[in-house]
Amino acid sequence: MNLGDAVNAYLYALLPFLTQLIICEALFFFKLPRRKLFAGRVAVGLPMLAAAAFLLTCVQIALPMHPLWGTLVYFVAFAFTVLLLWWSFDAPFKILLLYGVAAYAFQNSVYRAVSLLEITGVVWRLSTAVGDYTLAHGIFSYGLLAASGAVVYFLFVRRINAKGPENIYSRNVMLISTVTLAVTLVLCAYTNAWWWTSWYLSIVNYCFSILSNVFILTIISGMFQNVVLKSEIETVRQLWIQDKRQYEIAKENIDLINIKCHDLKHKIRAMRLSDGELSDSELGEIENAVAIYDSKVCTGCDPIDVLLTEKSLICAKRNVKLSCMVDGSGLWYMSESELYSLFGNMLTNAVNAVCRMTDESKRVINLTVSRSSGMVLINCVNYFDGKITLEGDLPRTDKDNVAEHGFGMKSMRLLVKKYGGEMFFTTDGGVFDLKIMLPEKTPMRKRETA
Repeated sequence: MNLGDAVNAYLYALLPFLTQLIICEALFFFKLPRRKLFAGRVAVGLPMLAAAAFLLTCVQIALPMHPLWGTLVYFVAFAFTVLLLWWSFDAPFKILLLYGVAAYAFQNSVYRAVSLLEITGVVWRLSTAVGDYTLAHGIFSYGLLAASGAVVYFLFVRRINAKGPENIYSRNVMLISTVTLAVTLVLCAYTNAWWWTSWYLSIVNYCFSILSNVFILTIISGMFQNVVLKSEIETVRQLWIQDKRQYEIAKENIDLINIKCHDLKHKIRAMRLSDGELSDSELGEIENAVAIYDSKVCTGCDPIDVLLTEKSLICAKRNVKLSCMVDGSGLWYMSESELYSLFGNMLTNAVNAVCRMTDESKRVINLTVSRSSGMVLINCVNYFDGKITLEGDLPRTDKDNVAEHGFGMKSMRLLVKKYGGEMFFTTDGGVFDLKIMLPEKTPMRKRETA
């Protein structure tokens, strides 16, 4: 083995590769949670990585010349960087590996783009202007890396950071991405070895490599959105289960309260007739306090009755006026838990919004449910203060936002879509106006008798 050849290969091949790869990995990893003594870990890890890379170069020089050996060396060097990331960042190894594959694909796409500029003579033309080929190559390499890095960050990395890296992992994505990257690197290794035999084939291979790496980033990004959507659907499903349990508890509680209060009202009347120690005014105050519980809402739909009774108590406690004109008979085909979830999310959002209004005259909620032309029309209107920020086509939940129409809206939309309905809203003039249109279906008994 010639030590001078090993040093040259290290300085002009493997070390630039590691430098660019670490820059690409930093783009993906910089917001991940770091382990204790992070700076010290990096200070120790980088020299160890550099030393290991030099040993790899020596091994490569000592081995017989073959394209696959070169590919294997770069894969091992990449594995060393993943170990360094695991040593430095406090995240699951599978997440670090997937991030590493994405960073490697990004680095390789930039490298192949520069190779394409080399083989077409663009780098040589710049070198004649600046007087140094290495300088011209560096300008293209790191200039393209910076420009494309900004694009990758805004289109891909920022969205992952916003949602959380724990939501992006998928075994299938990991497998497809790794295999695609491996095939791309093997093909590129053979192209590097025999690029001079076919200039046109080399160009085709470089373009294929760039597209393959873009494909890797795209599929990871696309699966990320898919995984996030599945997670949201599962969360909504769990919320529906909770709503079902809450409905059952609320129904039992309200029925029990109404029974007890009804009995208590009769006892108060008996106390009036028996000349008890309490005065008529004191008995009247007690009777009025009890009356609020003994006023069951009747809409033709038991789950809505339970919910409106429950929300009426909450609104009375928070000094909110809840005005309802509800005909719930047209929603017979929805399950009790679905109805409780739909109207529960709707009214919870509305109550949270109006409770933050400083003007008490605007602490009003109007809910109407009517039937018209074969449709059930649901309309909930309430005031809000501040600005509603949209995420997609739905309001985004924000604790600093007085109109907390957020995740519950996704649950509502899924229910509405499930039954072929439509949901839309407006926010004009500080008024949140939610409208839902659902088809009115004829009960089976009516169909049989028709």
